[in-house]
Amino acid sequence: MKTSIYTVLNNANQSDAIVTALCRTLPSDINADEGIWLPLVPIGAFSGRDGRSWNNSDPEAVINNTVLPFVLDIDHASELTPNTEASGWVTQLKIQDDHIFGWLEFNTLGKKAIDEKRYKFYSPAFNVTKDSVLLDLTSMGLTNRPNLYVPALNKAQDNQTTPITPTQKDNSMLKALLAALGLSEDADQTVALNAIQALKDTKPEPKTPDLNSFVPHATHNQVVTELNTANAKLAALETAKHNEAVETALNSAISDKKIAPADREFYANYCATEQGLADFNKFVSTKAPVIGDSNLPDTPLKNDDKTELNSEQQGILAQMGVTLD
Repeated sequence: MKTSIYTVLNNANQSDAIVTALCRTLPSDINADEGIWLPLVPIGAFSGRDGRSWNNSDPEAVINNTVLPFVLDIDHASELTPNTEASGWVTQLKIQDDHIFGWLEFNTLGKKAIDEKRYKFYSPAFNVTKDSVLLDLTSMGLTNRPNLYVPALNKAQDNQTTPITPTQKDNSMLKALLAALGLSEDADQTVALNAIQALKDTKPEPKTPDLNSFVPHATHNQVVTELNTANAKLAALETAKHNEAVETALNSAISDKKIAPADREFYANYCATEQGLADFNKFVSTKAPVIGDSNLPDTPLKNDDKTELNSEQQGILAQMGVTLD
């Protein structure tokens, strides 16, 4: 692609980190219906009409640092005003010959501006350090004003230029970031980025564990196993102790004629828990004997066992017509 290019840089006071605009003529054969590769900034040192110089010393780093896509606007509105309406987008960057080129895709607004020949120049904006080293590209504008003011630092006001100072919040955050990185407040963006990259590349050295705070994995597993075994044994002992207490309570209740032997299983299930046993003991402590003095054994009689009935029992049997052999 052959195109007539001249460079005009805007008049602005430099500071620690500035954004400036480099204006170029649009090619006469531009087709707004398709994208187009356009040269954005030269590689190496370059100067403008006003005598200021910049250095695109590491174009690959500039490409890597640039966030894509970035906007094509009108007269750098996105840099100077809250208006971020796009006329197109730069979606790709590459190094070609002695420039960084950008692939520019127009939208309907941008196509109309080009088709109607409303703009002759385009102007990429970029970040540089106080040492005039390019960091990244930020936007691109269609313009008919070859001598634009520095977008990030100046704005038109009563035909004068007034520096745009960072807000107190931004300034405080920047100072805090530099302090966290161990840098001075006047450190530029390149130094800060290098410090961040160094932190990312640094691998922490392995530290010897504090024996008072850590135990070996095998020891931990052994202790857990032994603890589980001890808990199981303790639970078994508690169960045996509880079952023994239940047996004692049931035997005592049967012996005292508080419950019938046939109901033993029912009450045993009731006493399965500590609370159940406690409730059972309270129940039998207040219960009167329900079976009476029958002189009947607690277990079934064998065939050769004989039991003498008292006079009251014999009278009941006689009334029932039962005779004893």
